[in-house]
Amino acid sequence: MAARPRLDQREPRRYRTVIVLSPRRFPFSALTATLLLLAFPRAAFAWEAASDVSGTIEIRDGGKIVASFSPKTPKELRGLPIVRHVSVTGHRVLEVRMPILGEGPKREEVWVTELLGKKVIWWDQAGARDVDGETSQEIIVTEKGIAEFQTAARLYRCDGAPAQLFRRAWDFASHAFRPEPPALPPTAPSNIRAHRGDAPTGKPLGGFHFHAVSSSTGVQGDARRLSAPTAVNDDDPSTAWTADARAGRGEFITARSSVGFAITGLRILPGDTRSAQTFAASTRPRRLTLLFGRGAEQSLDVDLVEDSDGGARRFRQPFWIPLPKPVAASCVTVMIREVKAGHAATAIADMAVMTEIDGPQAVDRLVADLAAGTSCETRRPLLVSIGPVALDKVTAALAQTPAGPGRTCLIETLAALMPSPSATGSQPVAAALASTLAASLIGATPDEEKLVFALLARLPEPPLPAIAALLADETRGEPDRLRAARALALLIQPEARRALLAALGKGSPSLRAGLRETAAGAKPPLAQATLDALAPGSAPGQRADLLFVLAAAATREPERVAAAVEVLRATLQGAASFEEQARAVQGLGMIGNAAAAAELVAFRARASDSVLRFFATRELAGISGPEAGLALRAALLDSDPRAREAAALALGQRHDKSLAREIIDAAKQEPWPGVRRAEVTALGDLCVAEGNNLLLRAYEKDVNDIRMTALSGLAHCRDWRASALLVRVLGRLPESADMRSLAARLLADMKDPRTAAPMAAALKRLQTESQSDLSLEGTATDTVMALAAIGGKNSVAAAASLLGDQRPSLQKAAVQALGRLCDPGAGAAALRTAAQSKDESVSVAAAMATEHCRNLR
Repeated sequence: MAARPRLDQREPRRYRTVIVLSPRRFPFSALTATLLLLAFPRAAFAWEAASDVSGTIEIRDGGKIVASFSPKTPKELRGLPIVRHVSVTGHRVLEVRMPILGEGPKREEVWVTELLGKKVIWWDQAGARDVDGETSQEIIVTEKGIAEFQTAARLYRCDGAPAQLFRRAWDFASHAFRPEPPALPPTAPSNIRAHRGDAPTGKPLGGFHFHAVSSSTGVQGDARRLSAPTAVNDDDPSTAWTADARAGRGEFITARSSVGFAITGLRILPGDTRSAQTFAASTRPRRLTLLFGRGAEQSLDVDLVEDSDGGARRFRQPFWIPLPKPVAASCVTVMIREVKAGHAATAIADMAVMTEIDGPQAVDRLVADLAAGTSCETRRPLLVSIGPVALDKVTAALAQTPAGPGRTCLIETLAALMPSPSATGSQPVAAALASTLAASLIGATPDEEKLVFALLARLPEPPLPAIAALLADETRGEPDRLRAARALALLIQPEARRALLAALGKGSPSLRAGLRETAAGAKPPLAQATLDALAPGSAPGQRADLLFVLAAAATREPERVAAAVEVLRATLQGAASFEEQARAVQGLGMIGNAAAAAELVAFRARASDSVLRFFATRELAGISGPEAGLALRAALLDSDPRAREAAALALGQRHDKSLAREIIDAAKQEPWPGVRRAEVTALGDLCVAEGNNLLLRAYEKDVNDIRMTALSGLAHCRDWRASALLVRVLGRLPESADMRSLAARLLADMKDPRTAAPMAAALKRLQTESQSDLSLEGTATDTVMALAAIGGKNSVAAAASLLGDQRPSLQKAAVQALGRLCDPGAGAAALRTAAQSKDESVSVAAAMATEHCRNLR
């Protein structure tokens, strides 16, 4: 019989696993326990891991127990263990990994022991250390050794290699884990020598920020406590990043930027430079590797060549590492390859990544990029970080930049650079900025306009002459002139209001209207300035616009109301032009007090111009009070139909039923359809019996649009004849589709359950009629939705029947109605049928309707 081979001579990859599990752990007997993979050689024995009654896991070799342990994981959370035997540098090592069941990221209990001495090497949880799995604890067992380390997803190297944090290796001689430096990347194809001095000064603008570090003093070997190395980012030699107690070899710091500028070099101040003593004691990097990407060509080795005195004299002067050529990269990892040993921990006081944007021309290049509209969102914060010193250059560029994305970006930059009026700097800079902002109004987009207006308000002395000149320049387009007017209206200076008022009454009707509305909303006090502008000799157009502005200003300045009414009254009593009188009437309507109403009543009574009487009637419609009401009743008999129409609508909105008799009498003799429609509308608002009779006659005998208005009035008044009439209209073939649809919608508003049955019958006829008249499909849809609003069995049956139509438009209408009715019987069955439709629009709508109804129960 051949001798049994030694265990450490067997090939681990040829083992298979047999796991014998406890019957208490799983609901089957030990004789039928699950057989899984466990390592065993081709010899005639096997490794077995069995869980006894107490839950202890026993590892057997050919039936003989060679090791055992009681897992720390509760029984209900234990997964099936996996057993490995590995020969580690001649030592027989057994590894058991048991998954920990449950929600959350992956974890496992790992038990590692040396078989010969039965010494436990590692026994703990491996895998995720926090709820989101961002950091983890790892243990690896290979033929080369046993190592433990941590990982963190946020801490990475730019070459993509995994970062093994706080790595420790097992020492069989001392039976303990010893710190082990991380593995270094291969030697870079290029190497440069860096010296102290000649480094660019100032804060870099390339946006690189060191945010990931492999170790740090005070974190106590816990990757979860590692944070950004702020000390290397602060450009302060009195602060320093220090590694933990290890020598520092293999430690790394990573920086990233999203701006996109090519890297030209790195500035580094090694050691603890708080003082000459701390510098001399600290361990310092002597050789570095710079990693810019995954490829070997994207790495560079750097020798830091120290001064002959070891840096004692220039210990606060950084090394300058110029790259052989700019590197287009958004990530750079600085890894310590070798150190100069000291008594204290490895330290680096400062580091900075310099890019092509840095240097004496940095601001000019950034401003040029902004003016060209290049990556505004990434470059603007860099320029703003420079502070007010960039203001004059941005101002100068804005003055030369045409409308477009570049100019918008420059204006946004100005807004960020000017947190307060004092940020405008010296008076010459403020003057240049004011002039530039005024010019920026030309062709400004809506977004630019808002920014410019906000900036103008922050200037101690806004450029009023320049803006006023733009407003008065008749060669400019209306949008630019109106934009200038809006700018003046927002400023509080009296000169701004005077310039705005002086521009009224000139230009095209659209320009005048825009200027008039803008001036009416100018900053107060405005009324007195307007009164001052109403000087004798003004052009009629300007006076007319000023009267409008005066009335609008008086509504915001109560102390000026009396003066404004007096001016408007004088205009109506004098020999003013038609436009002036029209604006005076409009102004009195805006003010709307008793004095204004009295003047409007008197003017309406004496005015010979029918248009002016109509204007006065329209303004009185918005004024309450008995005098205005009497004037409106008189206007029912005005010779101008527009005045009669306005009066009828206004009287109906007063809801005074005593006015119905006069409106009925006027309607009976009214020849103009537009006026009759207004009178019918008024009667539909007042809802008196005699008025309802007239509405019924109007439906029977008048033109189509008045008939529709009459139907609406009868439904609104809930006239006892309305339901039957609407059902009849809905079912009448000679009626137009619009009239029949209106009837369906009005029936839905009335919700009279008595109408459901005849409406269902009308829907049947509409299905047939709409086959030859497509416009009636809309009427059928309105009808089934009206039935849904009324509810009841007849409505459910009608909607379910409409589903049988072959037209998807009517099927979808029926589904919508059933989704509103939510009938648990026939309606639900009809929806289930519709959900099987081959037309996706119908099936999807039916499924949604079913879900809606289910949620209501």
